[in-house]
Amino acid sequence: MFDYKYLIFLCIIFHNFHIIFSCGCYGSKSCTSNGILCNPFQTNDSCLCDCCPPCNTCEQFLKLNCLTNRYTKHYSLSNNQSNIILKINKSMKPKYIIDQTNNNIVHYLWDPCLHRLLPKGIYLTNNTNGIYKLIGRPREKLEKTSFEILFKSLVNQILLVNFTITII
Repeated sequence: MFDYKYLIFLCIIFHNFHIIFSCGCYGSKSCTSNGILCNPFQTNDSCLCDCCPPCNTCEQFLKLNCLTNRYTKHYSLSNNQSNIILKINKSMKPKYIIDQTNNNIVHYLWDPCLHRLLPKGIYLTNNTNGIYKLIGRPREKLEKTSFEILFKSLVNQILLVNFTITII
């Protein structure tokens, strides 16, 4: 005989899992910048974001500050480096995106949004597993400059990586 309590339990788990870990794209004006759902029948100038974080464009993130309260910030470059000093025309060691809570390289990132263009000769590359790294050979001097990269990730996350680069 089939136990319906077990089926109900599985449905509740699946239903909760789906709500917590996925979302659909609701439209570019479905939420306010801090994630408050907008009424689809009203025109509201403060409605400029998609309620599902990965569905926003770089312009929505960087110019309109969409969902900044949801950015996950415990990510950095290899060895928790936030201040990179490089020599002009010398190849740099690759810097991977890591999770500071466990120092593991982060997989399954996509659609990076750069707040400022990287210096000439420095590139952000990725492989098929969504592992990104900063590589290159700087071509020009640069005073200490701040950079910010937002990555879309699994589980509707937006990862924020801040660092500075100085090229001497």
